[in-house]
Amino acid sequence: MRVLIIGAGPTGLTLALALRHRGIPYRLIECRTGPERWSRALGLQARTLEVLDRLGLAERFLAAAHPLEGAAFHLPGHVLGEEVRMRFQHVHPRFPSMVILPQYETERLLTEAGAGPEFGVEFLEMQNGNALLRHEDGRLEWVTADWIAGCDGAHSSLRHSLDLPFPGHRYPQQLVLADLPLDGLSPTHMHAFPDGPAPLICFPLPDGCWRTIALLPPDAPPPAQGSLAPFQRPGLTLGEASWWNLFRISQRQVPRMQIDRRLLLGDAAHIHSPAGGQGMNLGIQDAWSLAAAIAAGPEAVGLWAGRRHKLARHVIRATDLLTRMMTARSPLLASLRGRTFRLAAGSPALARQLELSLSGLRYPPPSA
Repeated sequence: MRVLIIGAGPTGLTLALALRHRGIPYRLIECRTGPERWSRALGLQARTLEVLDRLGLAERFLAAAHPLEGAAFHLPGHVLGEEVRMRFQHVHPRFPSMVILPQYETERLLTEAGAGPEFGVEFLEMQNGNALLRHEDGRLEWVTADWIAGCDGAHSSLRHSLDLPFPGHRYPQQLVLADLPLDGLSPTHMHAFPDGPAPLICFPLPDGCWRTIALLPPDAPPPAQGSLAPFQRPGLTLGEASWWNLFRISQRQVPRMQIDRRLLLGDAAHIHSPAGGQGMNLGIQDAWSLAAAIAAGPEAVGLWAGRRHKLARHVIRATDLLTRMMTARSPLLASLRGRTFRLAAGSPALARQLELSLSGLRYPPPSA
């Protein structure tokens, strides 16, 4: 049995290592010519750390990541230093609820663990169950595999070759993302500024800088390239951005994750708002559970496809609700949002439920 994995992001790299863990041969190809330095995803949940622990990698990831002690909400009428804080209760017996590690570092650690991607190899099409690949030098190659797994992101070539629709919608807001030095916030917490012209979320990074994400309202003109205006807040001192990116987000899901021996997982199968830091985690967990299903046989793979599709639909709904709450602009909804954050900070029971969702512990645990 041999598996062809298309795409060497976190999902594809994890699938490769999970297959190797079970003694299943694979080939991992990536159309990029090498690793990328910048990427959007950055949160690793406790449930994902369980997967990495099965691979013997959890301690390595924890050593490289920045832990979070909780979340701070900066609400109207408050100044910096008087924010409403929700402290994590450490709902997992072994791992932090969430740690911060940029996606490119996650990919580096997975690659160093032996995933073995072939860079500069592009999937082109399927014919009679075979995959046509094109190498960087233009050479074409036909490949036969028992399973073909599309881990090649939101613009998946495998999904396009299957003529599968990707229904959903694009959010009207634009997101501005930047990595920069920042003074004025505690690095032990993630920080949310849900009010003002552009809601802002700030995550402390392992290198001492911050990942900042601003959500521009639909009617706002896009800022100039590299502009830090969307991130300005009283009491914050912003340094020069090392990375700046303007993009839009969507929520979409394929009608099914399996067609015969061809499989879609991660962003190739489902994309959603980054609210709650679910995307990369969901893909890594897709990969681990798929490797277990492949080892168990075709019937188990069919069950995997149905269960993961249902779970992804649940995540899409939850992140959509959180995004709408964060971007609501009416005074009534803004007031309700503030009350919700204050209630979460003051109610240990509600804070625990929110932390369980953030940590991914509402997902099924990883198989052995």
